Amino acid sequence: MARREDYLTPETLAAADEVDRMLANMTPTASYHEPVPSVHVNDAIEDPLPAPTFIDLFQVMANASDPSTLPPILIEGVLHKGCKMILSGSSKAGKTLGLMHLGIAAANGIPWMGHAINRQCKVVYLDFELKQRLAEERIKEIINSQGNEYFPTKNFMYCGLRGQKRSLEDLALHIQAIKDFEPDMVIVDPFYKLGGEYDENDAGSVGLVLDKMESFSERLDCAFVYAHHFSKGNKAETDHIDRASGSGVFARDPDAILTLTPHEEDFHLVLEATLRNFPTPEKKVIEFAWPNFIHKPDLEPNLRKAGQASENKKLNTHLAEKTLEILKRNSVMGLQNLTNKLSDQTNNPISKDKMRTILRMLKGKIEIQDRGPGKETIYSTRLLN
Repeated sequence: MARREDYLTPETLAAADEVDRMLANMTPTASYHEPVPSVHVNDAIEDPLPAPTFIDLFQVMANASDPSTLPPILIEGVLHKGCKMILSGSSKAGKTLGLMHLGIAAANGIPWMGHAINRQCKVVYLDFELKQRLAEERIKEIINSQGNEYFPTKNFMYCGLRGQKRSLEDLALHIQAIKDFEPDMVIVDPFYKLGGEYDENDAGSVGLVLDKMESFSERLDCAFVYAHHFSKGNKAETDHIDRASGSGVFARDPDAILTLTPHEEDFHLVLEATLRNFPTPEKKVIEFAWPNFIHKPDLEPNLRKAGQASENKKLNTHLAEKTLEILKRNSVMGLQNLTNKLSDQTNNPISKDKMRTILRMLKGKIEIQDRGPGKETIYSTRLLN
């Protein structure tokens, strides 16, 4: 049987002495650390994107001194190419129609809702809302409507996507595949159809979709415009950037936030904007006269207050009934003459917009004979068979 003394050879004793000397030179609190290899930062980062570019302040100032390097302005005072814009409004406020007008106006280089379009833009309209054939009817009605200066152009590309679930990545590939067409603006209607399985009240969920939109915009170098809806209730007392339903991300992420809110006058809307890259523009009043939006610079941008819609309806119904009584007695020549008679008999001031609202309510009950340029229109009741 081996004994301990058998292992105490001169060699093992020398090794033990070496270990003792090493331990004696260490402090009681010293600890072992894994050595860190010296690696260049670019070798350590696994990034599928191109390496980010870092520039010093001199280069920043040099770039800022060259206006030609700025992204083109598509909507004057509102939107640059490559930026994001949201148009939100209450249900049935005309958001889809408004975005169709924007796309056609941008493609034609014609003002939209009181804002100048700086050039004829190439536009892609991604429609997740309407059946394509019905959308085509609506677009035709917009272009052919009197008072518009739109005309058909190859600058406008429509894509009907109702009932389809497509990722932004796939859509970007399809848009890039369009021959000889690099879009300045891509319009998506509406946001919630594009978001897929997301919760509009969850900031993280909404943020993920908006991040994809931003990547889409950067990839195609285009402005990205989308529609969203208001939360329920009267919005006269709510800051306009907070009227959109769901997460507050909708008030923070876009470069341009536009809202369409009911005006105190029926069939009118107030267009407001908060912008990241431009000063805040004046509020605009827009008349919604199907299928058009007409800028009304003479009207004050007063929002409709709670309960005001009911009061307006009662007053307009009363004025419409009085108008019928006037026309039953005799036909009236000239809109201003009819307006004056109605104002005198009801003791109410009647604006041009109010009179148009009344005539719209009486559609089918009165005859309007337009006698051509320079001649006053004749208004009379319609004879019933």
